[in-house]
Amino acid sequence: MYKLYYSPGACSMSIHVALNECGQPVVLEKVDLSAPRPAEFLKHNPRGQVPTLIDGDQTLREGAAILLHILDKHKSPLLPQSGAARDSAIEWMMVANASLHPAYARVFFLKKNGVTEGPLMNAALEGINKIWSEVEQRLSSQSFVCGDQPTIGDILLTVMANWSVPASLGPNTKRMLKAISSRPSYQKAMQAEQVEYKAAA
Repeated sequence: MYKLYYSPGACSMSIHVALNECGQPVVLEKVDLSAPRPAEFLKHNPRGQVPTLIDGDQTLREGAAILLHILDKHKSPLLPQSGAARDSAIEWMMVANASLHPAYARVFFLKKNGVTEGPLMNAALEGINKIWSEVEQRLSSQSFVCGDQPTIGDILLTVMANWSVPASLGPNTKRMLKAISSRPSYQKAMQAEQVEYKAAA
């Protein structure tokens, strides 16, 4: 059985949803990111970051690597097995993980250091909204970011859209967010993590 170190609603939630999509039971270990990390957790991840996944005697510590591991191992349709469809799914997983996530992190850093407005905050928010604008444009002609079927990119985007940042989410984006957050796998994760979904409203 898997063990997932997570923080409610954080990027680790995408791992939780992916495991639910694959029908895999998981032991959840909550990590308080505002407090010193427990020594037991730091044994598994000295960086003290979530997500951290334990699969038997293997420990994985990076979100994208964990998702590839799970979805390939269980042959999930969220990550096609080959060809252009797989390339597109990985691309949008990385857009969320390597572009949108750091964009949000810049806003969180500024807020943590007392910056709530001004040119730095405006630039950070512009970086977020530039990506959401691209998402909105793609969704004007298709149901999900990679076409008519959801992929892991949609899961990640749905998790991040719910973070406490005033992002500009268009109607097509909100339609996708509602479709993903309504999936049984997502609802199950929200219930377990005690997260309320507001971004699709």
